[in-house]
Amino acid sequence: AVVSTQSTGMKEVLLTILILFVEPIRSYEPAIGGSTIEEPASINIMDDVENLEDAMSGWGTDEQELIDILTNRAYNTRLRIARVYEDRYSDTLWEEIKSETSGDFRTALKALVMPEARFLAEEMRNAMKGWGTNEDTLILCLMLSLPDYDTMQGIKDYYQAIYDTSLEEALKDETKEPFQTLLVEIIKRPRFDEKAELDPEALEEDYNDINEFITARKIKDIVYLLTSRSLSHISMLQEKYYQNQEVELYTVLETITDHHIKDGLVSLMSVASDFPRYCAYELYNSMDGRGTDEGALTRIVATRADKDLKVIKALYSDMFGDSLYDDIDDDTSGDYRKTLLALL
Repeated sequence: AVVSTQSTGMKEVLLTILILFVEPIRSYEPAIGGSTIEEPASINIMDDVENLEDAMSGWGTDEQELIDILTNRAYNTRLRIARVYEDRYSDTLWEEIKSETSGDFRTALKALVMPEARFLAEEMRNAMKGWGTNEDTLILCLMLSLPDYDTMQGIKDYYQAIYDTSLEEALKDETKEPFQTLLVEIIKRPRFDEKAELDPEALEEDYNDINEFITARKIKDIVYLLTSRSLSHISMLQEKYYQNQEVELYTVLETITDHHIKDGLVSLMSVASDFPRYCAYELYNSMDGRGTDEGALTRIVATRADKDLKVIKALYSDMFGDSLYDDIDDDTSGDYRKTLLALL
């Protein structure tokens, strides 16, 4: 565990800078027709703030009021509510919610009142603190932010500001090769123009290189190649590989890797090919079999509700023959269930 030498006051200053000056310019635009959140046409931020405070003051908590407000406000509106709440009551909305709620319900509300990048940064920290590391959580958090350069940068910024160490150093401390290299290279990816015309010669060169790396089982070389290409380029590389080899690239990678590096590479392939489909599969996986992975369920539903959850819901139904609403209804309970279903 890393011991922070950064003062509480300095941390608060850094977080304030991120929230007030950096967060508003990050790109959090929903996919067209993709958001499941239907915000009222007319909203009074101060009324929302006061109603949230009333729901948590005195004896007991009005959980339904928290759900009704926070699941019916768009991302930017929720951040404004959180800022006004802190200005008015000299305490953060999250700290108040944390003191009044518990369990998965608390985590779901946390995802709704925090900047997405900060929420994912804290999820990654939780996956690495204490004994052992939850590699599946690390993969999911990075995959959810992979298509959005600003979110990925935000995760690194918040991690540094809150924990007084870089995300890269934390990953190096808590993971092993070659999985470590995959994660580190993912967070170091530059901004790509995913709409740029692809270079056929570069694609051919990558196809030849990856064939060589697969034959020689040069896993790190595969990692360096795939993490340094745009998602659209990786998608076309997979298409070219299938056309020539009549087998999916991810299937071949599964045969030469194992454990977490296999999961990470296959996830990267899936995100590059069809991000909403990747999310639909991970939602199904979180509820399949015995037990439910509430953490994965929360991360996907809460972070995609403002963006493309409507698309993910439709894909889920096409892929698995069941509605996402019904499956979540069956696999969750209480106020946590109410929150997720309201977001759908």
